Amino acid sequence: MSNTYSTNLLLPNPGATVAGKFVDYQTPQRIANSSNYSFAVGNTHNALSQSYADKTFIQSSSSFIEMSEWRIPLCSLEHDNLEIVVHYDIIGTSSNCNLRFTLEVGAASSNVTINLPSTSIIASSSLTISFPASDQYYGTLTLEAQADSSNNAEVELKSIMARWSVINSPISAGIKKQYQVADNFTPSGTSRTGINQALTSRLAHNIIDNVNILRERFRSYLNWSSCYSANSTIFSSLEDAAASEVFLGVGHISTLMSYPLAPSGFDNLSHRKLELHIKHIGDFVNTEFDFFGNRIVLSASPGVVSWSIHTIEMDYGRISRRGDILLPYYSASLDNSTKNYETLVNYGNIPLFLYPIVNSSNYGMIISMNLMGI
Repeated sequence: MSNTYSTNLLLPNPGATVAGKFVDYQTPQRIANSSNYSFAVGNTHNALSQSYADKTFIQSSSSFIEMSEWRIPLCSLEHDNLEIVVHYDIIGTSSNCNLRFTLEVGAASSNVTINLPSTSIIASSSLTISFPASDQYYGTLTLEAQADSSNNAEVELKSIMARWSVINSPISAGIKKQYQVADNFTPSGTSRTGINQALTSRLAHNIIDNVNILRERFRSYLNWSSCYSANSTIFSSLEDAAASEVFLGVGHISTLMSYPLAPSGFDNLSHRKLELHIKHIGDFVNTEFDFFGNRIVLSASPGVVSWSIHTIEMDYGRISRRGDILLPYYSASLDNSTKNYETLVNYGNIPLFLYPIVNSSNYGMIISMNLMGI
């Protein structure tokens, strides 16, 4: 059986399978087709998207220097190819400037180096990773930059995008894994749902199970990583280059936001629904801040740089039925609260040292924040 899909056969007619009516064969065929399509294409839009002000993400070192790090959700354990596109500028003339991306998923890792010649402004590449046997649903993506100091050329990143590659039709035979070992997605043999083919109960059971599994697939709602280790010898004064965002600050309140969707039955779902992934420098006491009506508590661990995961409860008071689509999207952002003004970087709370230097003056600072959910 061929597990194919076509973008021309996505919308079935539910009225064609009502009891007492003639069953149109195209409806079962479209249901099978859309199930395959949803697994192969669903949530393969941007897993990462971030842009930078002019001359903030800039590097002059001839060695690879770590600059940013994000958490991104996986589509499934079958989607193993991550496409990366960058918009950049080379200050000077060189073909030896590079960006290196390293993706870690559990104990597995993969990397790719993208060359950035001064004759272009867009570059792209992809990396393929072999997922570990244990259950995984997210990866950690680290970005390093390398300039060409021998030619006095520096690399400046303007924006970055990353997404998981679509699985081309047909989907290979066999049971597919989404995240968990027990999350078995069964592709549909569309050649068995054509005219004069029997509509089996097994097909219907598989379709229902597939819908429940696909509802658990995460998408990326918000990606923000600080830009640390920025360095320039060409633009050395404050008038020439802007200061990079190294820590989350009060200036991000109401400017760093996203719009998660609460689908039908959101509250009744028992699986992972909405998570905030935080990278921060531990303090002597717990670090607390407010996001989307939730009090986020980062455990005390003086000077330790680590990631943590926090379940987010939906704040229905922020419903925004945007435009004329009338869908329940919610504005998720840092709260304009006293706690945030106390915790986040502000004029009265400026660290003496910038990450990657770790000093007691920057304990409790947040380096990266990523929101993902269904």
